[in-house]
Amino acid sequence: MLRASQVEILFTADDLLAALQEFSAGKVENLQILLEAGAVLVRMKVTDKLPVAVPVELRFAVRRAEQTLVEAGVTWSNMPLLPGFLKELALAKAFEALPGEYKDGIFTMDVADLLEETPVGFRIGGVHVDPGGLRVALLDVNIFPVEPFALVEVLPALVPAPSRGAADLPEHQDYYQKLRERVARFAAAKAPRWAQPLVPWVLAVPDFFVLMVRLARDPRVPPIAKVIAGVAVAYIIAPVDLIPDVIPLIGEADDVAVALFAVEQIATRVPAHVVQENWPGQGQVLDLVKEGTNLFTQAMPAKMLVAIRRLLSREK
Repeated sequence: MLRASQVEILFTADDLLAALQEFSAGKVENLQILLEAGAVLVRMKVTDKLPVAVPVELRFAVRRAEQTLVEAGVTWSNMPLLPGFLKELALAKAFEALPGEYKDGIFTMDVADLLEETPVGFRIGGVHVDPGGLRVALLDVNIFPVEPFALVEVLPALVPAPSRGAADLPEHQDYYQKLRERVARFAAAKAPRWAQPLVPWVLAVPDFFVLMVRLARDPRVPPIAKVIAGVAVAYIIAPVDLIPDVIPLIGEADDVAVALFAVEQIATRVPAHVVQENWPGQGQVLDLVKEGTNLFTQAMPAKMLVAIRRLLSREK
């Protein structure tokens, strides 16, 4: 993983124009971008589902930038005599074609959405606009040298179906529900597209956690297998991960991998029916583990796999 305390990205008018053209294909015409001190001017003609082509000139002035969000005030710079209802209709159509959301004169954009194909974590330190370009300062940048977790290319045939709730799982000790809530909060809206195949596996981490706890307590499980289960439990609840939690879901990926490889090792020492009887989730757990270990073996960096296997080795 590559880390940088601060990185400045410069977007020229041509860069912004190319990005907007990609987002707005077919909905607006004659796109132009002009930069001035403190503001970005966007000119276009909106034609989609309007009775006439409406020339729109919008001025975006940055008001606030924090975390991954940028907020800008929006003013209409032309057509002073155009009826207000037609302006709002044209604005609604214009913003359908642009990334971000518009409401009551405020445009909000999540920069992370523009980087959904890139495994990178960051927070915005500031945004500055002048005629030379739009400059975005990124702080605490973490770039993951994965491919990029090439998960959209490695779709497993099986995925875990998490258990229906925590009511019958006294072992969860609040971990179960808290993790479910944390993952659900980010999975749909924030997780990058390439990471979406991880969602069902991360949602199943609490089930694997409960499985490890139960195996560690089961008298039919030999001491070596109990040690492996205990190491996995300790790692899952530990505050330090092999992958920092700077990208939604990816920070929990190592918890999934540790659990999967732990079950794989335990299954060589414990009868399959014992493992299955302790599984709180749905389906055949060893089939899921086989699918999951194959997925993570292909998707995770080799050094991380080595670290996980060393963590779980009985010599550790």
